[in-house]
Amino acid sequence: MNIVLNTQEVKSTVNAPAQALSVIGLSKKYRIYASPKDRIKELLSLNRRRYHQEFWALKDITFDVSCGEAVGILGSNGSGKSTLLQIICGILRCTSGTVIKNGRISALLELGAAFNPEFTGRSNVYVNGALMGYSKDEMDSMMNSIVEFADIGQFIDQPMKIYSTGMYVRLAFACAVATRPDILVVDEALSVGDIFFQQKCFKAIRQIIDRGTTCLFVSHDMEAIRFLCDRAIILRNGEIDFIGSAVDSINKYTVSMNIKKRHVVVESLTASTFSEPCAEPLMSPQEILAYNILNQYEGLVPPNAGCMEHTESSLRHGTGGLVFLGARVTNETGIDTLHVELMHSLNFHLLLKARETVVDPNAAISLFDRLGNFVFAGGARQVGHRLPDLHTGDCLVIRLKLTFTVKPGLYTFALGASEIGAAGIYFHDRVEGLGPIVVTFDESMELPFHGMTMLPLQVEHSGLVI
Repeated sequence: MNIVLNTQEVKSTVNAPAQALSVIGLSKKYRIYASPKDRIKELLSLNRRRYHQEFWALKDITFDVSCGEAVGILGSNGSGKSTLLQIICGILRCTSGTVIKNGRISALLELGAAFNPEFTGRSNVYVNGALMGYSKDEMDSMMNSIVEFADIGQFIDQPMKIYSTGMYVRLAFACAVATRPDILVVDEALSVGDIFFQQKCFKAIRQIIDRGTTCLFVSHDMEAIRFLCDRAIILRNGEIDFIGSAVDSINKYTVSMNIKKRHVVVESLTASTFSEPCAEPLMSPQEILAYNILNQYEGLVPPNAGCMEHTESSLRHGTGGLVFLGARVTNETGIDTLHVELMHSLNFHLLLKARETVVDPNAAISLFDRLGNFVFAGGARQVGHRLPDLHTGDCLVIRLKLTFTVKPGLYTFALGASEIGAAGIYFHDRVEGLGPIVVTFDESMELPFHGMTMLPLQVEHSGLVI
């Protein structure tokens, strides 16, 4: 067997190559010893006696990735996914084969592997940039965007040994995308952050792919592969089992592995509510009355004890003519929760205040999946329910009942208040990034549908067997 040492990197020329990455006949062998003593015995015998077994983590892997293409890598644990990426990134040496890379590569593999825990986050960002070949001036120009994307506040100037796992991945991902690499490699790192950060990351990856960055993406999340990737590779026992479109690869992998959906882990939710911009220090009599109405509405407690979480990174915008003062989310029995069973409903109780005259107002809800995909939007106007006209200072309590006929998983939602003007829809207030809503399903039952959501379906038959 001819042995070719590790990898070679080809610098980009003026005319960009068609292939960003070429993997040719790549193989990786490990020696497995029953005990450390056997390793010593083999060394003392000058390798005349064999005390090990050979394990081939990769066997003759060959594929190309075009510039600007996103390729997913699928496979069960132990199939060789991480080994392949580590060789491509130059972390491991291959036993045989060649990897040709055209351009600068940025990797998000083992969490914080390139970070020194004794250094501050900011110092590690500079070290990471230096390893990628950037000067200090170049890193200075990127630092603000990295800090803003990581969104870890004052911890950016604290030693990373006190960071949580989520803070590690936030800073690592911010470095990976802000440096605008030619090739981005991501290995399951995005499963660490919360749903809000995951949506932010998937949006960022999609944007840099659209700008021409090549991406290798390893994940057990089929929807993430479907959302990001053009093609996908299935690895099985260190060998390529299939290469094709993302959809074909997902279908083949799901059938072959007989994947069962797992129960969604329900995390505890912070009791909070979003605040009114420029809120007055004291409530008016109308507001007090509205709060009392909301307090008595289906036996609820005051809005400021609600369970709807509004993160610091959430967005709020609008002209402010009609604003949300508070909101609650309850299940069908009136209990505060953001946890709902598939095919069941949540009630969204909204308290609005008019700061000017509003004619034919509308209150609506929008739903987004964990990748940030827009799933649904609807409100009073969409179901033909006309809300009363409001004058300055008027308050209104509304209930939106939404049945979750969507696949199990995590979702965020947004609330919007609007009216119809001469030029179309006039948005007064919109609060985004609320949740997360957890949709679960009893796996002992059969799913009532497959896919993203349930559509009306009728089945008829003649009653005759021919």
